[in-house]
Amino acid sequence: MTGGTLSARLATRCRSTRLGHDLLTVETDDLGPIPPEQRRGRASGLFTLWFSANIQFSALTSGILGTAVFGLAFWQAAIAMIVGSVIGGAAVGAMSRLGPLYGVAQLVQSRAPFGVDGNRIIAALVFLKAAAWFAVETVLGIFILRALFGIGFTAAFAISVVAQVLPALAGHHAIITVQRILSWILTVVFVAVSIYALANCDLGAGFNGAVAGPAGLTGGFILTVAVQVARSVSFSAYASDHSRYLPANTAGSAIVISSGAGVMIASAWIGCLGALIGTQMTIGTPADLMKGFLPHTLGLITLVALWLSNTTTACLDCYSGSMAALIAGVRINRWTSVLLIGTIGGVAGWVAGRGDFWDDFQTFLFLLGYWVAPWLGVMVGYFYIRRGHHALSFDGRRVEVGLYAWLVGLIVCVPFMSQSLYTGPVAAAHPGLGDIAPAVGFLVSMIVCVVLMAIVNRPVSDLADPVPDDVRSLTTTTTTPRTRAHQ
Repeated sequence: MTGGTLSARLATRCRSTRLGHDLLTVETDDLGPIPPEQRRGRASGLFTLWFSANIQFSALTSGILGTAVFGLAFWQAAIAMIVGSVIGGAAVGAMSRLGPLYGVAQLVQSRAPFGVDGNRIIAALVFLKAAAWFAVETVLGIFILRALFGIGFTAAFAISVVAQVLPALAGHHAIITVQRILSWILTVVFVAVSIYALANCDLGAGFNGAVAGPAGLTGGFILTVAVQVARSVSFSAYASDHSRYLPANTAGSAIVISSGAGVMIASAWIGCLGALIGTQMTIGTPADLMKGFLPHTLGLITLVALWLSNTTTACLDCYSGSMAALIAGVRINRWTSVLLIGTIGGVAGWVAGRGDFWDDFQTFLFLLGYWVAPWLGVMVGYFYIRRGHHALSFDGRRVEVGLYAWLVGLIVCVPFMSQSLYTGPVAAAHPGLGDIAPAVGFLVSMIVCVVLMAIVNRPVSDLADPVPDDVRSLTTTTTTPRTRAHQ
């Protein structure tokens, strides 16, 4: 028997199992609605997806910022982590709920409140956000691989980028299967890390006013919440990309609880762990965990787990970012778009990897929150308060009220911004407020969207076709025909 024949038979046998099929079959459903016969799975799969995605170094970093940089006591930072995680989980849960209802990706739904052309702006921002997160995760992957194996920068860079792109090329089923397996591994590893931290860190560490500076206790607390919210809420722009594969009759409460709990539990746990570690030291890269905190063996195992989590989370960014490019109007297929994200994010990671990751991380998270929060406010106002969906039939309007509401929210939040690149007049005059710009942007955009919808008061029609002609022509001309999902 030839090597090629043996390989083919092994691949065929592997695909005959559900696990093998999900890992090896390439997704061909891009922007079009998922047909009922191809929908499968349970809401619990969303829990492991978002749980694994939030056990990552960036969540640990958010907690470390609370105690080591903003000067909070451990219990104060822990409360901030929990509050931020609950807000982030609620956002992801609410957006995940829309996936099975409409069967399309998150940004296709976003065309309803924003209009066809207005939504291209949001899609372009999501594409850039995905590429930026891909770059951050590439940098982290480089740090970890170099610490584990002592390899050069170029080799670590190549391994990280390839590992992050491949599952995204395969698509949703491969990603969600890998995340389900990884959730068990990460739980075991970080339970061990948590036990060690509880035994070796200072649970009684108090507030440090000298570290907090002018922001004080209130400002430091709000800043810590804002960092955690910005990190976890950023996933809301991807939420329906994976829940859309669930059957339409899946209980909405199960979707919200599973998705939200995955984000909340993992984010709060790892954030509190980071806050605990921050009472002892400041960690600039994942390698510092092994060098300055954890015992050698546990440190090695933790770095491997962090690399796996970091890699699979980058797949989420790559996967959803690739669809954002299509919605923004770039006429390429999903495969090419995935490679485009990998290329842009990889180049950015190459440059950033030679600089200081820690110095830029806080600013990066705040910048995400400034535009994601107003977008989320529009989506909540449109789908949950006004319960509109008439524009999902794409009746020809190129710009909808949501774009105007988003712009108003974005402009209004500027005076409240507080970070190294820019400090608004309100934030400068009242440092104790911390950075409440994302919260202001969310509330203002939501209220303006609801008011504008009431003023316009367009009749709501039945959801006849959730995909406009230009998107359909794009998916049919740039992708291969759909294949029936494994039943």
